[in-house]
Amino acid sequence: MRKNRRKFTQCPNCGYSFEEVNNYCPNCGQENHDLNVPVKHLIVEFLEGTIHYDTKTWRTIKYLLFRPGLLTEKFNIGQRAAYVPPFRLYVFVSIVFFFVLALSTNAPGVGTDQKEVQVTVPGVHIEDPLTDSVLYTSEPAVVTSEAQAIAVSDSALQAIEDPTFKTAMTRLVSFSKGGEQAKQKLLKNTSFMMFILMPFFAYLLYLFYYKQRRNYVEHLMFSIHLHTFFFVIIIIATSLALVFSGLDLEGWVVVLMLVYLFFALKQVYKQSYGQTLLKLIPLSFLYCLTLAIFLLGTLAVSVMMS
Repeated sequence: MRKNRRKFTQCPNCGYSFEEVNNYCPNCGQENHDLNVPVKHLIVEFLEGTIHYDTKTWRTIKYLLFRPGLLTEKFNIGQRAAYVPPFRLYVFVSIVFFFVLALSTNAPGVGTDQKEVQVTVPGVHIEDPLTDSVLYTSEPAVVTSEAQAIAVSDSALQAIEDPTFKTAMTRLVSFSKGGEQAKQKLLKNTSFMMFILMPFFAYLLYLFYYKQRRNYVEHLMFSIHLHTFFFVIIIIATSLALVFSGLDLEGWVVVLMLVYLFFALKQVYKQSYGQTLLKLIPLSFLYCLTLAIFLLGTLAVSVMMS
């Protein structure tokens, strides 16, 4: 694809005069590219370099959203030139995903309700230093302010006897009070976790469809396209929730992901609807279990590094 870039007639670095339009100066090697252009031009160039912002992009997005598994199938049979490469598409979408996620966590109303907080510590009686009363943990303790919630948390930590568990809980409480820095660290580690999750899910596909004797790369491409779709759907749902306060789309997002996964498996692996459903149920369960473990691991790593 020809890139839409402004060219100099004379190299600004060494003064060499171009006899014809060149991408690089033959004298000093500097790229012949005028960056003194409108912002719109720079945005177009960024998109060109990132995902080849042209008809290829729109075709890729259309197939990704509305033709589950088709992009993976075309990649596997060698029809790749007309579409954005899977990994490049994933990187671009993941950048947008974590940007929107960061916006949503900073949105007003997101976080703990400071008027009523429930704190439960099984088997421990907590003395409330603000009221000189005892909170019995057979039922959730209800407090009415952020300061009182912090006081109860500190009291709960003091009541823990096991030193290892107490150290872990102390770090967790400290991390939860870390504010924006802790949040950014958690988002960063989550992005890395998702990057690791993709090849792991591809390995699950490799095991489930072992009899088809497919190369692992084919399963990896399926996983990349699948997670890219998941990110796009979450971006749309999160954006709508930010615009329309109180809009809850979580249930619909989960259903849509499962339906998409079903038809993607059917398209790529060419099995009957019944066989695909029998694979979908345990595969979805293992994926959710793995995701939960990875998320807990990400939180643990974030707390330990804080």
